[in-house]
Amino acid sequence: MNGAHNYPDGKANQLQYWQKRGWLTGLPQDLAQVPKTPVWDEPQSGSLEARARAYLDINCGHCHRPEGPANTSGLYLHQHETNATALGIGKTPVAAGRGSGNLTYDLVPGQPDKSILVYRMASQDPGIMMPELSRKRVHQEGLALIREWIAKMPQ
Repeated sequence: MNGAHNYPDGKANQLQYWQKRGWLTGLPQDLAQVPKTPVWDEPQSGSLEARARAYLDINCGHCHRPEGPANTSGLYLHQHETNATALGIGKTPVAAGRGSGNLTYDLVPGQPDKSILVYRMASQDPGIMMPELSRKRVHQEGLALIREWIAKMPQ
């Protein structure tokens, strides 16, 4: 939200725009003090990890979080997750069935092709694909970002 957006009366920082209209209070004068999520497809906006984590948060974190509908999976993809196992690193699935693709771990550092997350993101089979809803085709650019992030993880 801490970025420029187009409005009928011109381009403006969304937070300042909301404050000006009375929809937001307590905004610091210095917007550098306000966290800013990296943009997944803008390398200059953050590190590879930060952009991949932002992508997963936006596309998966609404379900894959402790209070989300996929909370029983134990896979938490919200941006601020700090537990490596909860993030899927070296984590076996709780109950993936054929959704695991006969793979063992959600994320395998350095090996995207052995990671269930990549397998499910790359699938178009309704019983396997993730995210489950509102998707008719694979988002190739997002998948490439996640593949690169996993490939470059320290092993």
